[in-house]
Order: sequence, then C-alpha cells, then structure tokens
Amino acid sequence: MRRASFIASLAMIIVGCAGTTSIQDQRVNSLRTSRQILLTVHQDAGVSALRFTGSSSKRYLRRGGYQADPAVERTLNQLASEHGLRRLQGWPIRSLGVYCEVFEVPESTAIDTVIDRLSVDPRVDLVQRMHIFETLVSRYDDPYAEMQFAIRDLGVEQAHDLATGRGVTVALIDSGVDVNHPDLENRVSVTHDLVKSPKAPSHGEVHGTAVAGIIASVVNNSEGIIGIAPDVDIAALRACWPVVSGSSESHCSSFTLAQALDVAITLEPHIINLSLAGPFDPLLSRLLDKAMQQGAVVVAAYPEGDDRNAVFPASHPRVIVAHSPSSATESISAYTLGAPATEILTTTPNAGYAFLSGNSLAAAHVSGVVALLMETNPEIDVDHVVRLLSDTSTDSGSLPMIHACHALAMLSGTEFCDAQNSYVLKPR
Repeated sequence: MRRASFIASLAMIIVGCAGTTSIQDQRVNSLRTSRQILLTVHQDAGVSALRFTGSSSKRYLRRGGYQADPAVERTLNQLASEHGLRRLQGWPIRSLGVYCEVFEVPESTAIDTVIDRLSVDPRVDLVQRMHIFETLVSRYDDPYAEMQFAIRDLGVEQAHDLATGRGVTVALIDSGVDVNHPDLENRVSVTHDLVKSPKAPSHGEVHGTAVAGIIASVVNNSEGIIGIAPDVDIAALRACWPVVSGSSESHCSSFTLAQALDVAITLEPHIINLSLAGPFDPLLSRLLDKAMQQGAVVVAAYPEGDDRNAVFPASHPRVIVAHSPSSATESISAYTLGAPATEILTTTPNAGYAFLSGNSLAAAHVSGVVALLMETNPEIDVDHVVRLLSDTSTDSGSLPMIHACHALAMLSGTEFCDAQNSYVLKPR
C-alpha cells in the first residue's frame, strides 16, 4: 500500500505551564453575576468608611469590608427593601465622592425594570448592570495551541463547548503510536501490532503518532497542542511500518491491513481512520463493507501523486474522503470533504512536535470533527455526517473546508458560533 504522504518541515520539543479556570466554573460565575447590579449614592469624602469588627482571636468579619455612613446605610437598606433586592457588598469610591453597592436582583424580577426604576430615583447617583470583562488569552494552557491555525479555521475552540469526543472510539489503522507521549497520555485505550516485523519501537513511529495527535491530544495539560476531540478513545492498530527508520513515509500490506480491519470490526469503533492509499483490494473492500454495516464511519485520505490506480480506500463507496482544500482535485467520491493538510503542528515520537503536511492529516482532522458529531448524536450515520459537514463548510481555496462549530451548531439546533467565517447558520 502506498501511504498518503506528508512532509516534516520543523521538529521541536516544548515545555510550558499556565493555569486555567474550568468551563463549568466560568459558567457558574457568569450565572451569578448576570443577576447583579451596581448602584452608587453620594457620600461625603471625609467619612471614615473602613470599619472592621472582630477580636484578636478571630478573623476580621465584614459584610463587604467597608461600611457606609449611617445615612447612606439607611438609604441602601430602603432601596433593597423597596425593590426586593439583596445587598451583597459595597465600598466607598473616594475619588468620586460616592458609595458603591452590589445588589442581587431576584430571578422573578426583570433586571431592566429594576434599573429603569432606580435610575429616576433621586437618592441614586448611578445604576447599571454588572459587566464581565475577559483577558485576551486562550482558554487552553497548551503552550503551542496558538500555533495550531487549523484549530482556529475549524472553529474547534467554540466547538469544545458543545462536545469533546467523550464516549467515542476511533480505530487508527496506521504505523505505531507513541502511547507515552505527554499529549497522548491516557488517550490510547487499545494497542495491537499486526506487523510484527519490523518491530515497532517503544516510542512509536512518526506517521501514526502525528495522526493520533491531531485527533486526540490532551487539552490543558500544560503540554504542546490540543486535539480536535481530546476525550476520544484511540484504538491504535499498527498495520504500517516506516520505509526508513524515523521517516514519516510508511508502507502497509493487504495482509496487515486486513488483520487490523478484522480487529477493528471486533472492537466496533465509531470511526475508522485510514490515512493511506493504494490499489483496489478485494479483501479489504469486503472488510470495509462489514465495518460500515456495523455502523462505523470510515475516513480515508485522498490519494496524492499521479498514480490513478492508487485511489483505494478513498474510492470505496460511502468512505469519507479527506482532501486539502487548497489544491484542485478530481472528484472520486461524493463524500469528499476539505480539511487542513498543510503545515499542521502535531505530535511526533519521543515527546516531540513537528509541522507536517499531507492529506493524511486532512483525514485526521475529519475524523476528529466526526467524533464531536458522534458524541452529540451517537445515532448519526455517514450520510448525515457528510451532509452536515458539506452544508456548513466555509469558503477556503478550491474546495470548501469543514467547520466543527458550525456543524455542531446545526446538529444541535443552536445558533452558537461567531460570525467570523463566511458561513451563516441556516435555520432548521
């Protein structure tokens, strides 16, 4: 079997660390502040407002740390009682000569109604909603996430608010995967070596490790990159071996691929990734039919080069074909989809990272996005997958490119994604 080629242009090992707040915590905090308002009343600048209470044997106790003067305190209590508000905390803003109080508005009351009433109250200096501001950093602490331009182009960061591939299994039929890579830790649940000779090195091989990294790299582990579907389970089935040790170029045979597909059929994965190409093979064709009868979505790489006889498994009926959107192609399947394939940052053996290119990587991106869709709707079939990804693709070069967030938004019936791309979500 001739592999779908890809070229290494830069290798690097990186280390980094940072802290993040969980998405759930952010949502809880947002819910709390969404019911809060800020209100100011005049207070003489000369009033001493810092009044702690407590004893030397106890921590200082304070309602908000800074007490208003008695007249302001009465006013704040009156406003809270009249409008059904709960006082949370307050402090004097000496530079403005006011005292500022945070109130919570009950769920049964419209915030805008409360603000409108308070804004015409002569006792009130200013009243407004509590606003939240964000520092302009990535949600991920993976130090090279910002260099993953494909992640941005596919809308993966927003897509992760809807799905991360949890509960989905991807059978990766490829060369060996470095299961000890820090970005693949605990992501590979099954390994089988169907090649035997040459024996796979303990640190895996370039092609398989690179494809696995695009699909499943761990997020927020202070390491390297992020995966499209970071919570998937990978079944790493080694059916290919490097042409030269340490090379990304790999070979596979009918025998090893048939064994790997047979194992995959037994495992019943949701997705089978085949980042490879070669001549039509009757035995492999039968095995692909069997896998798809079980409901597996099969993703293959569009063949590269001029050999028109080496178009399998991309030419097999109902196999999703992944192709770089930047180059023109003759359609060999109605299931062809565009996905990033040029200078993609991904994992390499021995805890390394590299920029790689080729339709092998386009297939990995498609498999990752399909995993997000299958978490959202486990019953989705290949026809629905292709229709969704085609209908929500963005304009990019010769072939439209899939978009993870748009597809998930349409599948879940929500208008969730931003409008930075040319695609506009169609109402269902």
